[in-house]
Amino acid sequence: MSETADAPRKIVRIAGYGAALAAGVMLVAALTLWLLDLFFPVPVPHPVPPPAALLHPAEAPALASQSAPVRSLAPASAPRPDQLPRIRAGLAAEIASGLVTVDRFGGWIAIRIANAGSFEPGRAELLPGFVASGRRIAALVEQQPGAVRVVGHTDDRAPARGAAYKDNQALSAARAAAVAELLRAGLSDKTRLGAEGHGGSEPIAANATADGRARNQRIEVLVPRAP
Repeated sequence: MSETADAPRKIVRIAGYGAALAAGVMLVAALTLWLLDLFFPVPVPHPVPPPAALLHPAEAPALASQSAPVRSLAPASAPRPDQLPRIRAGLAAEIASGLVTVDRFGGWIAIRIANAGSFEPGRAELLPGFVASGRRIAALVEQQPGAVRVVGHTDDRAPARGAAYKDNQALSAARAAAVAELLRAGLSDKTRLGAEGHGGSEPIAANATADGRARNQRIEVLVPRAP
């Protein structure tokens, strides 16, 4: 009879033990999850914005403003034109008038100045009308590296009796010196320019015609060709 009366109390006692055990397990589990979250946090993924093509047109600019900035590349510098075309372009007016020609000449670019537009016959003083052209030539020479030669030339006819210069060699040297003096005024390094006269020893045309003699009467400004 006493054992039958104690049965309900035992059942209640066992249920209490079970509830306490379950509460302890849940407490341990909660503590474990808290420790894991504390020491090993799970990264929160950031939402990926949809492609601009799928957005409403009004939303596309806002998305673009939120995207990472893209570094713009500086445009490549335009290639510089070749030396010969560059010099010809700078003397286009003189070339058109026939005062100057610009051509390759061995290892040089030869700027050939006609004596007819720069000197009086038999004289070595520069004509005033040539000064502006001479300054343009100097500005172009300043842009070219290396030593520059100014060479005077004449045709094969000897100077007239009583002329200011006894021979073509002296006349060509005096004219080269006059052009060199004008060019030096526009150069930062005046020592890289030299002047010399060759008389009629280096014709570029036949002296049998007036046109050929006019071509031979010239000043050459020789600029080293760029490699």
